[in-house]
Amino acid sequence: MPTATLDEIKRLADDLAPMDQVRLIEYLVPRLARVVAEAQSAAPAGSGRSTDAWEEFLRLGEELAHRDRPELSTLTTGVLSSRR
Repeated sequence: MPTATLDEIKRLADDLAPMDQVRLIEYLVPRLARVVAEAQSAAPAGSGRSTDAWEEFLRLGEELAHRDRPELSTLTTGVLSSRR
């Protein structure tokens, strides 16, 4: 089976309908949570603050929002429009 690159996956995700983007996130969240939990358990106690993780999460969210292509409907635009 051929391996897709991250750029290819990003392009595919951008082409998804907003609800399909939500389903993709639902699919990825448990995997990401497991990786984060493993990384936290492997890190020495007191090596990082939980606020640092949230700051990084929010920074990445802002970066993704800036990368959105206005001509495509994305999860970010769907969430932002529903918040208004």
